[in-house]
Amino acid sequence: MSNDVLEGASGATGESTTPRPRRSTAGRRKRARRRQKRMALARLIGTIVGAIGFAGLLVYGATVLVANREPDEVVDDDEPVLVFEDRQTSALLATFDEADPSAGASLIVILAYDRATEDATAVFVPSRTVADIPGHGLLQVNQAYAFGEGPLLDATVDNLMGIDVDHTIGISEQGWASLFARTGGLTIDVPGRMVLSKPDGTQEMRFTAGEQFLDGPRIAEYMVFLERGEQELARLPRAQSVILGLLDQFANDPEALESVFGDGAPMLDTVTPVAELRELFELLALAYAEDELVVRTLPVSPIGSGEENSYRVDADRVAQLVEDRFEGSRPVEGQREGRTLQILNGNGTPGIGQKVAELLIPEGFRVVLTGNADDFDHAETRILIYSDSSEQLAIANEIKDLLGVGVVEVSRTPQSVVDITIVVGADFTP
Repeated sequence: MSNDVLEGASGATGESTTPRPRRSTAGRRKRARRRQKRMALARLIGTIVGAIGFAGLLVYGATVLVANREPDEVVDDDEPVLVFEDRQTSALLATFDEADPSAGASLIVILAYDRATEDATAVFVPSRTVADIPGHGLLQVNQAYAFGEGPLLDATVDNLMGIDVDHTIGISEQGWASLFARTGGLTIDVPGRMVLSKPDGTQEMRFTAGEQFLDGPRIAEYMVFLERGEQELARLPRAQSVILGLLDQFANDPEALESVFGDGAPMLDTVTPVAELRELFELLALAYAEDELVVRTLPVSPIGSGEENSYRVDADRVAQLVEDRFEGSRPVEGQREGRTLQILNGNGTPGIGQKVAELLIPEGFRVVLTGNADDFDHAETRILIYSDSSEQLAIANEIKDLLGVGVVEVSRTPQSVVDITIVVGADFTP
């Protein structure tokens, strides 16, 4: 199946449909504001029930105004609408199995909303895509979650795409069951029968074809289910239908949003303030309701064949995807040349390459290769550059400042793969 299976707007399958006429930006903003007001009103009612007068309004204000963001726009009819700072907010959503953490992330989705352009985007990342996991080498990207959970997966995906994702959210399969138990489940149109092949050779029918209601546990199973011999790209449209179904619930029923986020969303493993996540999901839901959510799958192609095949990214198409949908998530420094890195472990500390990468990737550096140095006896961190130009020297000194240690050296050995090699010594302490 082509990796373009999710190329389209908010349809629940990869089948082509006649696109709706493109609405004007002004019209989209007015409709979004009207819907924002309706959802805000519903929150207001829920907040002030049981409260009295001005005290109730204060509670409402504390609920709606997200940390350090001020409203800066009033619509023509003098009704206030909260319009936050013009920037893109993005989150990496990773699904894992509590019973088998070593399996890594089974489903990876990047969600983003750009307030400047009003672009809403969901990108599904095939979990078997091969990437350089900082400190561990070339492996399937799902293993980043097994090795270092959210932070390492974030660094790996950021590095793979050349962006800086703001938030990382882990949710177990059991967590999905809990989430949809709160929203009341979903009605899903299952595209075909799904059969589980057991180790003893017997088979069990898990899903029949057709439209049917699924409760929380069944939805969680449906999202990650993979039949024997089925390729991962064939599963992604099913996961897409669930994510879009959730956004549809949020758009049409503010109580569903409250049921998930009202008590802090304990099923989500994240350090991000829940108010920020709630805002992001609300904006995405509004965009979906207006048919303005663009859904993509990361452009990849298969490596090998069989049940355990991997995927390689199409670098040119990924670059175009980032330019089209994630311009607001690019690190400011990421557009400069001379910032591709090789990180070598020269002190023997497990995972030290990951720590270095976590410091440098958000500053616009790209980690191309990781591995071990010739030995683990390096006392000093060496920052090797392959050009003595003033620009490259400046970048090397920037790395030195970010790491807090290091000696900059100019190597005369030709190197065409990376711009800088970092040999991490015993002087580096994360």
